[in-house]
Amino acid sequence: MQSLGSKLPPLKSLVAFEAAARHLSLTRAAKELGISREAVSRQIRVLEEHLGIKLFDRLHRAIALTSSGRKFQSVVQESLENIAYVTGAIRRPSRPFKVTVSATIAIASFWLTPRLARFRLRQPNVEIHVVVSDTPKNLIADGIDVGLRYGDGNWKGLDASRLFGVNCFPVCSPEYLEGAAPLNEPADLLQHNLVNLDGVVHASEDWWWWLKEQGVDVPKSLKTLGFDSYDNVMQVALDGQGVALGFSGYAADLIEQGRLVRPMESELTSGFAVYLVVPSGIKPAPKVQDFIDWILDEAGKERAKRPDSSESAV
Repeated sequence: MQSLGSKLPPLKSLVAFEAAARHLSLTRAAKELGISREAVSRQIRVLEEHLGIKLFDRLHRAIALTSSGRKFQSVVQESLENIAYVTGAIRRPSRPFKVTVSATIAIASFWLTPRLARFRLRQPNVEIHVVVSDTPKNLIADGIDVGLRYGDGNWKGLDASRLFGVNCFPVCSPEYLEGAAPLNEPADLLQHNLVNLDGVVHASEDWWWWLKEQGVDVPKSLKTLGFDSYDNVMQVALDGQGVALGFSGYAADLIEQGRLVRPMESELTSGFAVYLVVPSGIKPAPKVQDFIDWILDEAGKERAKRPDSSESAV
Protein backbone atom coordinates (compact mmCIF):
# COMPACT_ATOMS: atom_id res chain seq x y z
CA MET A 1 0.00 0.00 0.00
CA GLN A 2 1.29 3.44 -0.90
CA SER A 3 2.30 5.68 1.98
CA LEU A 4 0.66 9.07 2.50
CA GLY A 5 3.97 10.77 1.72
CA SER A 6 4.17 9.15 -1.70
CA LYS A 7 0.74 10.50 -2.63
CA LEU A 8 1.29 14.10 -1.53
CA PRO A 9 3.05 16.85 -3.52
CA PRO A 10 6.16 18.45 -1.99
CA LEU A 11 5.17 20.76 0.88
CA LYS A 12 7.21 23.67 -0.53
CA SER A 13 5.22 23.52 -3.75
CA LEU A 14 1.91 23.65 -1.82
CA VAL A 15 3.07 26.67 0.21
CA ALA A 16 4.19 28.47 -2.95
CA PHE A 17 0.93 27.63 -4.72
CA GLU A 18 -1.20 28.86 -1.79
CA ALA A 19 0.61 32.22 -1.67
CA ALA A 20 0.49 32.70 -5.46
CA ALA A 21 -3.20 31.71 -5.63
CA ARG A 22 -4.09 34.11 -2.82
CA HIS A 23 -2.20 37.06 -4.29
CA LEU A 24 -2.65 36.10 -7.96
CA SER A 25 0.89 37.40 -8.29
CA LEU A 26 4.19 35.53 -8.35
CA THR A 27 6.03 38.68 -7.30
CA ARG A 28 3.88 39.30 -4.21
CA ALA A 29 3.99 35.60 -3.30
CA ALA A 30 7.78 35.66 -3.53
CA LYS A 31 7.99 38.74 -1.31
CA GLU A 32 5.75 37.12 1.31
CA LEU A 33 7.74 33.87 1.31
CA GLY A 34 11.14 35.56 1.23
CA ILE A 35 12.28 33.77 -1.93
CA SER A 36 12.76 34.78 -5.56
CA ARG A 37 9.97 35.05 -8.10
CA GLU A 38 11.71 32.36 -10.14
CA ALA A 39 11.70 30.02 -7.13
CA VAL A 40 7.93 30.44 -6.74
CA SER A 41 7.43 29.77 -10.45
CA ARG A 42 9.64 26.68 -10.22
CA GLN A 43 7.70 25.27 -7.25
CA ILE A 44 4.40 25.76 -9.08
CA ARG A 45 5.78 23.90 -12.11
CA VAL A 46 6.80 21.04 -9.82
CA LEU A 47 3.26 20.94 -8.42
CA GLU A 48 1.61 21.04 -11.85
CA GLU A 49 3.87 18.23 -13.06
CA HIS A 50 3.05 16.18 -9.96
CA LEU A 51 -0.69 16.64 -10.49
CA GLY A 52 -0.61 16.43 -14.24
CA ILE A 53 -2.89 19.46 -14.58
CA LYS A 54 -2.55 23.18 -15.21
CA LEU A 55 -3.26 25.32 -12.12
CA PHE A 56 -2.66 28.80 -13.55
CA ASP A 57 -3.23 30.57 -16.83
CA ARG A 58 -0.24 32.82 -17.54
CA LEU A 59 -1.53 36.18 -18.74
CA HIS A 60 0.33 39.35 -19.72
CA ARG A 61 1.95 40.49 -16.45
CA ALA A 62 -0.59 38.49 -14.42
CA ILE A 63 -1.75 34.99 -13.56
CA ALA A 64 -5.25 33.55 -13.13
CA LEU A 65 -6.41 30.31 -11.56
CA THR A 66 -7.85 27.67 -13.86
CA SER A 67 -11.06 25.92 -12.78
CA SER A 68 -8.95 23.05 -11.41
CA GLY A 69 -6.70 25.59 -9.69
CA ARG A 70 -9.65 27.19 -7.91
CA LYS A 71 -10.84 23.82 -6.60
CA PHE A 72 -7.35 22.90 -5.46
CA GLN A 73 -6.82 26.31 -3.81
CA SER A 74 -9.78 25.93 -1.44
CA VAL A 75 -8.51 22.55 -0.22
CA VAL A 76 -4.86 23.58 0.08
CA GLN A 77 -5.63 26.87 1.85
CA GLU A 78 -7.94 25.28 4.42
CA SER A 79 -5.52 22.41 5.05
CA LEU A 80 -2.47 24.64 5.51
CA GLU A 81 -4.43 27.01 7.77
CA ASN A 82 -5.51 24.09 9.96
CA ILE A 83 -1.95 22.77 10.16
CA ALA A 84 -0.65 26.24 11.10
CA TYR A 85 -3.38 26.71 13.72
CA VAL A 86 -2.83 23.35 15.41
CA THR A 87 0.96 23.78 15.25
CA GLY A 88 0.66 27.07 17.08
CA ALA A 89 -1.70 25.54 19.62
CA ILE A 90 0.54 22.58 20.56
CA ARG A 91 3.99 24.17 20.16
CA ARG A 92 5.91 24.35 23.44
CA PRO A 93 5.85 28.07 24.27
CA SER A 94 9.11 29.93 24.86
CA ARG A 95 7.12 32.70 26.55
CA PRO A 96 3.80 32.88 28.44
CA PHE A 97 1.01 31.11 26.56
CA LYS A 98 -1.07 33.54 24.50
CA VAL A 99 -4.82 33.29 23.97
CA THR A 100 -6.18 35.53 21.23
CA VAL A 101 -9.84 36.51 21.45
CA SER A 102 -11.96 38.40 18.94
CA ALA A 103 -15.06 40.31 20.02
CA THR A 104 -17.39 43.03 18.81
CA ILE A 105 -16.84 46.53 20.15
CA ALA A 106 -19.82 46.27 22.50
CA ILE A 107 -18.93 42.83 23.87
CA ALA A 108 -15.26 43.71 24.31
CA SER A 109 -15.88 47.08 25.97
CA PHE A 110 -18.84 46.36 28.22
CA TRP A 111 -18.75 42.64 28.96
CA LEU A 112 -15.33 41.06 28.42
CA THR A 113 -12.91 43.80 29.49
CA PRO A 114 -14.45 44.46 32.95
CA ARG A 115 -14.12 40.72 33.72
CA LEU A 116 -10.62 40.00 32.41
CA ALA A 117 -8.94 40.88 35.72
CA ARG A 118 -10.65 37.85 37.27
CA PHE A 119 -9.21 35.54 34.63
CA ARG A 120 -5.73 37.01 35.05
CA LEU A 121 -5.90 36.23 38.78
CA ARG A 122 -6.93 32.69 37.92
CA GLN A 123 -4.31 32.21 35.15
CA PRO A 124 -1.49 34.76 35.74
CA ASN A 125 0.85 33.08 33.24
CA VAL A 126 -1.52 33.34 30.29
CA GLU A 127 -1.41 36.36 27.97
CA ILE A 128 -4.75 37.56 26.65
CA HIS A 129 -4.87 39.52 23.38
CA VAL A 130 -8.24 40.93 22.31
CA VAL A 131 -8.99 41.75 18.66
CA VAL A 132 -11.87 44.23 18.65
CA SER A 133 -13.94 44.52 15.48
CA ASP A 134 -17.58 44.51 14.43
CA THR A 135 -16.48 42.75 11.24
CA PRO A 136 -16.40 38.97 11.88
CA LYS A 137 -12.88 37.57 11.74
CA ASN A 138 -11.72 34.32 10.14
CA LEU A 139 -10.57 32.60 13.30
CA ILE A 140 -8.09 30.21 11.67
CA ALA A 141 -6.68 32.59 9.06
CA ASP A 142 -6.31 35.42 11.61
CA GLY A 143 -4.80 33.21 14.33
CA ILE A 144 -7.70 33.69 16.74
CA ASP A 145 -8.42 31.02 19.35
CA VAL A 146 -11.85 32.13 20.58
CA GLY A 147 -14.49 34.48 19.20
CA LEU A 148 -17.30 36.28 21.01
CA ARG A 149 -20.04 37.10 18.52
CA TYR A 150 -23.53 38.52 18.48
CA GLY A 151 -26.15 36.94 16.24
CA ASP A 152 -28.24 33.83 15.69
CA GLY A 153 -25.48 31.33 16.46
CA ASN A 154 -25.17 29.97 12.92
CA TRP A 155 -21.72 30.55 11.44
CA LYS A 156 -20.18 28.19 8.89
CA GLY A 157 -17.14 26.31 10.12
CA LEU A 158 -17.63 27.34 13.75
CA ASP A 159 -18.98 25.62 16.85
CA ALA A 160 -21.09 28.11 18.83
CA SER A 161 -21.98 28.04 22.55
CA ARG A 162 -24.75 30.42 23.61
CA LEU A 163 -23.66 32.67 26.48
CA PHE A 164 -26.66 34.90 27.15
CA GLY A 165 -29.65 36.48 25.47
CA VAL A 166 -29.97 40.22 24.89
CA ASN A 167 -32.92 42.53 25.52
CA CYS A 168 -33.12 46.13 24.26
CA PHE A 169 -34.50 48.99 26.38
CA PRO A 170 -34.11 52.78 26.74
CA VAL A 171 -31.35 54.08 29.04
CA CYS A 172 -30.16 57.56 29.98
CA SER A 173 -28.21 59.29 32.71
CA PRO A 174 -29.98 60.30 35.96
CA GLU A 175 -29.09 63.92 35.20
CA TYR A 176 -30.74 63.79 31.80
CA LEU A 177 -33.88 62.26 33.29
CA GLU A 178 -34.17 64.97 35.94
CA GLY A 179 -34.21 67.84 33.46
CA ALA A 180 -36.05 66.19 30.58
CA ALA A 181 -39.67 66.07 29.50
CA PRO A 182 -41.82 63.23 30.89
CA LEU A 183 -40.48 59.82 29.91
CA ASN A 184 -42.92 57.20 31.11
CA GLU A 185 -43.97 55.26 28.01
CA PRO A 186 -42.54 54.52 24.55
CA ALA A 187 -44.45 57.29 22.76
CA ASP A 188 -42.79 59.87 25.06
CA LEU A 189 -39.44 59.06 23.43
CA LEU A 190 -40.44 61.03 20.32
CA GLN A 191 -39.92 64.20 22.37
CA HIS A 192 -36.36 63.28 23.31
CA ASN A 193 -32.88 63.16 21.82
CA LEU A 194 -32.42 59.58 20.65
CA VAL A 195 -28.91 58.15 20.31
CA ASN A 196 -28.71 55.31 17.78
CA LEU A 197 -26.21 52.50 17.22
CA ASP A 198 -25.55 52.44 13.47
CA GLY A 199 -23.77 49.72 11.52
CA VAL A 200 -24.33 46.21 10.25
CA VAL A 201 -24.24 44.24 13.52
CA HIS A 202 -27.28 45.95 15.05
CA ALA A 203 -28.95 47.13 11.82
CA SER A 204 -32.20 45.36 12.73
CA GLU A 205 -32.22 46.71 16.29
CA ASP A 206 -32.38 50.47 15.94
CA TRP A 207 -34.77 53.05 17.32
CA TRP A 208 -37.18 52.73 14.37
CA TRP A 209 -37.52 48.99 15.00
CA TRP A 210 -37.91 49.42 18.74
CA LEU A 211 -40.51 52.18 18.60
CA LYS A 212 -42.59 50.49 15.88
CA GLU A 213 -42.60 47.19 17.80
CA GLN A 214 -43.87 49.11 20.83
CA GLY A 215 -46.82 50.38 18.78
CA VAL A 216 -45.53 53.93 18.36
CA ASP A 217 -46.43 55.76 15.15
CA VAL A 218 -42.95 56.88 14.13
CA PRO A 219 -42.89 60.02 11.97
CA LYS A 220 -40.68 60.08 8.87
CA SER A 221 -39.07 63.19 10.30
CA LEU A 222 -37.62 61.28 13.29
CA LYS A 223 -34.00 62.30 13.76
CA THR A 224 -31.35 60.51 15.77
CA LEU A 225 -27.72 61.03 16.70
CA GLY A 226 -25.96 57.98 15.26
CA PHE A 227 -22.62 56.29 15.96
CA ASP A 228 -21.21 53.04 14.59
CA SER A 229 -19.50 52.28 17.90
CA TYR A 230 -21.34 51.28 21.06
CA ASP A 231 -18.60 53.00 23.08
CA ASN A 232 -19.70 56.34 21.63
CA VAL A 233 -23.41 55.58 22.10
CA MET A 234 -22.92 54.82 25.78
CA GLN A 235 -20.60 57.78 26.33
CA VAL A 236 -23.15 60.20 24.86
CA ALA A 237 -25.83 58.72 27.11
CA LEU A 238 -23.53 58.96 30.15
CA ASP A 239 -22.84 62.61 29.26
CA GLY A 240 -26.58 63.34 29.49
CA GLN A 241 -27.02 64.16 25.80
CA GLY A 242 -29.95 61.84 25.13
CA VAL A 243 -31.57 58.42 25.41
CA ALA A 244 -29.84 55.34 24.00
CA LEU A 245 -30.93 51.76 23.46
CA GLY A 246 -29.33 49.71 26.17
CA PHE A 247 -28.52 46.05 25.58
CA SER A 248 -28.75 43.74 28.57
CA GLY A 249 -25.38 42.24 29.35
CA TYR A 250 -23.68 45.34 27.96
CA ALA A 251 -25.38 48.15 29.89
CA ALA A 252 -26.15 46.09 33.00
CA ASP A 253 -23.01 47.10 34.94
CA LEU A 254 -23.57 50.82 34.21
CA ILE A 255 -27.14 50.50 35.48
CA GLU A 256 -25.98 48.67 38.62
CA GLN A 257 -23.48 51.45 39.28
CA GLY A 258 -26.24 54.06 38.95
CA ARG A 259 -24.51 55.79 36.05
CA LEU A 260 -27.42 54.94 33.74
CA VAL A 261 -31.09 54.40 34.53
CA ARG A 262 -34.02 52.76 32.79
CA PRO A 263 -36.80 55.36 32.60
CA MET A 264 -39.39 52.68 31.70
CA GLU A 265 -39.70 48.90 31.90
CA SER A 266 -40.55 48.38 28.20
CA GLU A 267 -38.06 46.12 26.42
CA LEU A 268 -37.72 43.97 23.31
CA THR A 269 -35.53 41.18 21.99
CA SER A 270 -34.73 40.30 18.40
CA GLY A 271 -33.87 36.76 19.45
CA PHE A 272 -30.15 37.35 18.91
CA ALA A 273 -27.69 36.41 21.64
CA VAL A 274 -24.00 36.50 22.53
CA TYR A 275 -22.10 33.34 21.56
CA LEU A 276 -18.64 31.90 22.11
CA VAL A 277 -17.29 30.40 18.89
CA VAL A 278 -14.31 28.16 18.07
CA PRO A 279 -13.22 26.49 14.81
CA SER A 280 -15.15 23.28 14.15
CA GLY A 281 -13.25 20.01 14.37
CA ILE A 282 -10.21 21.44 16.18
CA LYS A 283 -9.65 20.61 19.83
CA PRO A 284 -8.54 23.76 21.73
CA ALA A 285 -5.20 23.73 23.51
CA PRO A 286 -5.51 23.19 27.30
CA LYS A 287 -4.92 26.88 28.14
CA VAL A 288 -7.46 27.95 25.51
CA GLN A 289 -9.93 25.46 26.98
CA ASP A 290 -9.32 27.00 30.43
CA PHE A 291 -10.26 30.39 28.99
CA ILE A 292 -13.36 28.92 27.32
CA ASP A 293 -14.43 27.29 30.59
CA TRP A 294 -13.95 30.60 32.39
CA ILE A 295 -16.06 32.47 29.82
CA LEU A 296 -18.85 29.88 30.14
CA ASP A 297 -18.68 30.21 33.93
CA GLU A 298 -18.87 34.02 33.77
CA ALA A 299 -21.84 33.82 31.39
CA GLY A 300 -23.57 31.39 33.73
CA LYS A 301 -23.20 33.87 36.59
CA GLU A 302 -24.62 36.57 34.30
CA ARG A 303 -27.71 34.49 33.51
CA ALA A 304 -28.24 33.61 37.17
CA LYS A 305 -27.90 37.23 38.28
CA ARG A 306 -29.95 38.82 35.49
CA PRO A 307 -32.51 36.38 34.07
CA ASP A 308 -34.30 38.00 31.14
CA SER A 309 -37.13 37.21 28.80
CA SER A 310 -34.79 36.54 25.89
CA GLU A 311 -33.67 33.34 27.58
CA SER A 312 -37.12 31.85 27.10
CA ALA A 313 -36.94 32.49 23.36
CA VAL A 314 -34.30 29.80 22.88
